Amino acid sequence: MTGHDHSAEAASRGQPRAQAAILSPAKRDALIACLGASVLEKRQGAWHGRPDDKRISGITVADLARDGMLIVATNQRSGSARLTERGHWFARTLLHDAAAATRESADARLPGLT
Repeated sequence: MTGHDHSAEAASRGQPRAQAAILSPAKRDALIACLGASVLEKRQGAWHGRPDDKRISGITVADLARDGMLIVATNQRSGSARLTERGHWFARTLLHDAAAATRESADARLPGLT
């Protein structure tokens, strides 16, 4: 871990919410993968978070770097990308939204228990 609070609740602790709705599904997946793995690594022509994560397009990584959400370092065929503070903010918001949606879904399946 990088010393940042990666919990889904961090987005709700007095921070303004990131406008995550502006992100494409691919960008959302990449930010969450980077948060979960702490780093994205470029291997075999594609970017990866954890070994079981799906591949991330180089275009998506480049777009997130241009958006100020990733810091990218490359050396010929290999590379790494880490979240910036802005990237952490968006990723925490995405996790918070996913956790809230999961709670709402569970509440809807259990009528009378809320």
